[in-house]
Amino acid sequence: MTLKALVPAHFVDELREPARAIGATLIGYDQHAVPAEPCRDAVALFRWWLSSEAGDRLVREHPALRWVHTGSAGVDHILTPSFRASGITLTNSAGVHAPSIAEWVVALILAEAKGLDAIFGQQREHVWKATRSEEIGGRHALILGGGQIAREIASRLRAMGVRVTAVTRSGLPSGDFDAVAGVASLRSLCGSADWLILAAPLTEETRGIISAGMIAALPSRARIVNVARGELVDERAMLEALTERRIAGAILDVFEQEPLPADHPFWAMDSVRVLPHTTWRSEQVHARQLALFLDNLGRYVRGEPLRNIVDPTRGY
Repeated sequence: MTLKALVPAHFVDELREPARAIGATLIGYDQHAVPAEPCRDAVALFRWWLSSEAGDRLVREHPALRWVHTGSAGVDHILTPSFRASGITLTNSAGVHAPSIAEWVVALILAEAKGLDAIFGQQREHVWKATRSEEIGGRHALILGGGQIAREIASRLRAMGVRVTAVTRSGLPSGDFDAVAGVASLRSLCGSADWLILAAPLTEETRGIISAGMIAALPSRARIVNVARGELVDERAMLEALTERRIAGAILDVFEQEPLPADHPFWAMDSVRVLPHTTWRSEQVHARQLALFLDNLGRYVRGEPLRNIVDPTRGY
């Protein structure tokens, strides 16, 4: 008897044959979390971009589920009280998106340092005018988080001569960074940061961690770069700091409310770069996402340890 797994309908054709070779039958579900056919005996779920409510309903309607794999790295929207109580094993896609996110972070930091907006503006106006830019070597990036996204960002920045400090839950040393500190040191470290880069999961401990006081500790040259979750930051305090020019700017891929409302002040601010939660997307990410799911599916069928198991108590 083959294992039954629920997967997003748009992946069924691509995954059907490799899943069959593993010993699994796939049943697609649509964007409303409605399966193409009844399958209450499905034991696995590849969860795509579902709301917390839709995800919980899908789990309730399939009582045989024992393992859920999500295409996201963050799991804050999945770890509802209902899901936590289910005892279902959860794996995530941590690491899959990291190279793409890291490249975006470096590209945007460089774009700011080199003044690319002004350069390309001159091109549009047919203006030949030499400009002077900044170099990023020798500057300090402070990264909140020590996971794969943080490590990928650090490796690229360090290759360009940037000094990188990571703030992690454990504070344990790591060769991936120039220095590592515990969360208690975050505020004091903010004082020397050229960039405060947020690459941590959203948990009860990290929600609102970049408070008004933390933002006030940043020097006026600093920029906040958020590629994690909007809820890590006190957005009102960040907006005030940007409006009053107490920090140099912000590069934001995530927000408390998404999509960002059309009348939000961030859209019109020259010091802010607004991205539509897109840094994780690339042509290569798609292949890595499916490869990870298939690898874990094979492991589940064979009774082997799964990759990227989430600890519900930690939230990642």
